Amino acid sequence: MALLLAIGLIWPAQALALGFPGRQRGETAAGAQGLARPRQGALQEVAPPPAVQELRQALADHEPRLRIVSPTNDSLLPAGPWSLRLEVEDWPLVDAGPLGLGPHLVAQLDDLPAISLTSTEAEMPALSPGSHRLTVYAARPWGEAVKSPGAYRQIRLHRVAANPLAVPAPGSPQLIPVRPTPGPVQEPVLLDWLLLDAPLQRLRGEGTEGWRLRVSVNGDSFLVDQQTPLWLSGWRSGENALQLELVDGRGEPLNPPFNSLVSGVTVSRGLSQPRWLGAPLEPLERARLLGEAVPEPEPEPEPEPEPELEQTTSATPAPAPEAPASPAEAVDNDNDQEAPEPVAKAAPEAQLPEAGPENETAAVAPAEPLAEAVTDKVAGREDTPATPEPLPPPPPLPSPPPGSPSAPRTASSDLPPARTQVNPVGTLIRPAPQGPLARLRERLGR
Repeated sequence: MALLLAIGLIWPAQALALGFPGRQRGETAAGAQGLARPRQGALQEVAPPPAVQELRQALADHEPRLRIVSPTNDSLLPAGPWSLRLEVEDWPLVDAGPLGLGPHLVAQLDDLPAISLTSTEAEMPALSPGSHRLTVYAARPWGEAVKSPGAYRQIRLHRVAANPLAVPAPGSPQLIPVRPTPGPVQEPVLLDWLLLDAPLQRLRGEGTEGWRLRVSVNGDSFLVDQQTPLWLSGWRSGENALQLELVDGRGEPLNPPFNSLVSGVTVSRGLSQPRWLGAPLEPLERARLLGEAVPEPEPEPEPEPEPELEQTTSATPAPAPEAPASPAEAVDNDNDQEAPEPVAKAAPEAQLPEAGPENETAAVAPAEPLAEAVTDKVAGREDTPATPEPLPPPPPLPSPPPGSPSAPRTASSDLPPARTQVNPVGTLIRPAPQGPLARLRERLGR
């Protein structure tokens, strides 16, 4: 008797752990009336990546409205590939190149791999004989299905002949799995699905769920009663067994066998992750993924202009003065600054010999060649703008009375005649200055 009592106490716990009908491994009695928690050490729900949250908020104001133009519902298609034409409103279709897809459309034919579309026209694969269901929905950049009314549509197609038993009956609940990324994936893994024609949740009050989704990963199960995507971590490396089952409020299968789906999820930690799975987006990346105008880079501040040099108001620049060829010319230039026209400088006065008849010619003759040489030299300078017109001869001076101090000397006088004291232009010959410069001028004048 004691042995039978011990077996009776142990049996319910073993049935719960081994997964007998009515219970899934990891499900508790409390979970039968609510959300069952996976056992410790299994998958864990985590927050969506930062880039996903950012893009979701940017697309929150869009309400896509989708329509399948052709083929129409219950069409009988010929053999071979066929064309699909769609219409979509308030939903951009973006291919961002290296960044991946932006908002797009997804065509799901039966349980075949999903086809991502960034255009409203596509060529679809050939159908096998019988009946098929085509589901098209709007998807966010990371593959999550938009579940608002009008964002998804489904039609039935036939090849050769219709086979009603191969597809769910019209109006019956349907579970459409969302497979955003074919092939290996990285953590966290998105778990998403679509429900069509499912009973309304809590229609008769709290605790009267119309449906539940039982998720089993590698034998561990939990229940979900809201149509909200999950981001899960804790997957084992390699292939993981994933099973999705749509059940009613009592845990019984809802519209079997169409709503019990098994697939494999391969997790690899050595892959390059898509951009939306990483850090927050840069403004340029966000614009490209959303199909918005690329923001222009901020212009660099212009350097402050350097102060401009003061420019002369004259139309032609003044010619630079040339360096004098000799110290004598430098002195002549200084004396010519105030004179508008070139004036011959006085030649150094020659030392006059004592008055006498034999020395009169020698004292007078050198004066004219010396003055003419100086005049010619001044008139031929390169910086002289033009050849000046010859000045009129000076008026004759009145003859002073004989015996006055200014009377001209005669041949018998001891002073030179008056013409030797005047330049050819009529100015008086300056006395020769004394000093080193005078000797230099005297040397140049010779």
